[in-house]
Amino acid sequence: MRRKTFSDSPVTYAAVGCTQAGDVMTYPPTGFRSTFDECRLGSGAARFEAAAASLVTWGMPLGAQVRILQITEADATGYQGLLFTEFGTPQRPELTPVEAVYSAEGTQAVSAGQSVEVNGVFRPFSSTSAFRVIYVIQEARRAGYGWGTLDETPAVGEEYFGVEWREDDSVFAVVRTVTMIGKRRWCRILSPLIRLRQRIVRRRYVRALLPARSV
Repeated sequence: MRRKTFSDSPVTYAAVGCTQAGDVMTYPPTGFRSTFDECRLGSGAARFEAAAASLVTWGMPLGAQVRILQITEADATGYQGLLFTEFGTPQRPELTPVEAVYSAEGTQAVSAGQSVEVNGVFRPFSSTSAFRVIYVIQEARRAGYGWGTLDETPAVGEEYFGVEWREDDSVFAVVRTVTMIGKRRWCRILSPLIRLRQRIVRRRYVRALLPARSV
């Protein structure tokens, strides 16, 4: 895994933060599809804490056999990403210095503003894909982050990876997406295969944090 300095390239879709907006998940923009997948990981505080710790150190993509090639850090102004009210309304964050957080194994945690280059999401359609971490959620019973696409093939949009400790004491891994197929001709031709690959990867994401498979 490599790291380099921040590059402020824009995401390739307009509805930034859409995976936290209930109305957009129900009624996605024209051409986009929304999906929701979940997997029960167990129950209790210890399971939630373990799953959340794995989640924020890239446990879902790594556990789904997606290789992280490069992390580009946000600039020194400390980009905080989007923040949301309890109703899912985005708020403008303040720009404050942010200190990097690491796991006990030395893996740097996900933080808003990072750009991430990965391999294997759309295999074999594309060798690499690039994403921007749009927001990070750290709450008493919920942890997660959303990233959005920085390239236009073979699909564009946003994905949310989360862990929830629910009122019945159960712990679930959750993945929400709002995506559309890229506009290039080959993407349209291969759209059924691209959607199939997305379904396979989503299922791997939600199962990646199961106790026997956590990274």
